Amino acid sequence: MPVIVYGVTRAGHPAPEPAPPGLGHPPEPVHLVRFGPLSAAVSCTADVGALGDQEAVHQLDILQRLLARGPVLPMRFGTVAPDEDAVRTEVLAPLVDVMPERLDAVDGLVELRLDVDEDERSALQAVLPGSPVVARPPPDDLDERIRFGQEIAELVVQRRQRQADEILSELQPLARSDRPRRRHGGAEDPVLSWAFLLATDDVETFDAAIARLRRARPELSIEYVGPLPAIDFVEIPPGTRTSAGEPADSFAGTGRWGWGPDSGERKGDDQS
Repeated sequence: MPVIVYGVTRAGHPAPEPAPPGLGHPPEPVHLVRFGPLSAAVSCTADVGALGDQEAVHQLDILQRLLARGPVLPMRFGTVAPDEDAVRTEVLAPLVDVMPERLDAVDGLVELRLDVDEDERSALQAVLPGSPVVARPPPDDLDERIRFGQEIAELVVQRRQRQADEILSELQPLARSDRPRRRHGGAEDPVLSWAFLLATDDVETFDAAIARLRRARPELSIEYVGPLPAIDFVEIPPGTRTSAGEPADSFAGTGRWGWGPDSGERKGDDQS
């Protein structure tokens, strides 16, 4: 029977109790398939069905329950293997030499994700008053109007950069590590999209810092997610290859089994 694969853990990782229902129809309990020093959290299913936002949230809940008992590295959302033997031979076997070290590296650590943005009206209301740009009369020439708009856009970008720098200066000292999750610096880019790596014991302090940030900057839209598995901070050593022979340069949630380059396969294609 096909199985949905949620993440990779140590072989001795406790199974979640009570076992949460997995994805698919009908939903079967999540359990662990073990191979050597590793195990994979999976659930059987007769029909994967459509996978949308609701299913993604449910998978996140499964991963968080696993994370509460030890390190876990997620597979790509919607990863399906033909059966449990394929999980052992094609998912876990290629990783037995490298993944235990990576799991050890993130033991006791979690990832928190922060997305910050400001709507255009609020940003313009902040940058235009007193700016020499608006002191000039609006130009009639089309090219001049385009340049006028570009100057205003640059003011907004500069504001977003200042906001990002100020927020990071408050939060980075609280984290073990941090890194951007999206491109920044353009007129259409968010103020901030960032991942932070923290010890589990430091999450409460970070939560309090985010609460202060929301009170101090009500003009900003602040989305805060976690604790999550530390997926943005795990690297597979160069030279490691997947069972399909592809380079496994990072465990970044892409590719057939959830690491390395994206093979372009549709979710659920591995059922048969």
